[in-house]
Amino acid sequence: MRIKPIVFALFIAFLSSLLGLAYFVSFNHFLFDFSSVLPSWKLISTYCFISFLTTFLFVQYVRVTGAKKLWVFNLSLSLISFFTICIPILAQVTHADGEFFPVFAIPFHFIFPLFWLIFYPLITPHEKV
Repeated sequence: MRIKPIVFALFIAFLSSLLGLAYFVSFNHFLFDFSSVLPSWKLISTYCFISFLTTFLFVQYVRVTGAKKLWVFNLSLSLISFFTICIPILAQVTHADGEFFPVFAIPFHFIFPLFWLIFYPLITPHEKV
């Protein structure tokens, strides 16, 4: 089954936002409330932007390479998401519990790649064997 890239991007954005909001709400409820530092609308809009950007880049990558060596794209996505954890680690947060902000923010960097790597075969052209 192959779906259109725009539908795929919406699907991944929805799943990422849903899991991200669930984590956001549970963290704010049980531990610390960082909703003033990172509002939920920024989380959703970031996942939507990243989903459409990654889907566009993937379609261009498949167009150029002919769906060969997809591991290069997947490895790049994983490494980029891993290196972006430096952003919350180095962030200067003016919050009463600011030292716990990296603990709160780092998991958000892995939610999108998790869903992308699970579902990307839905838009990958399959080779005939």
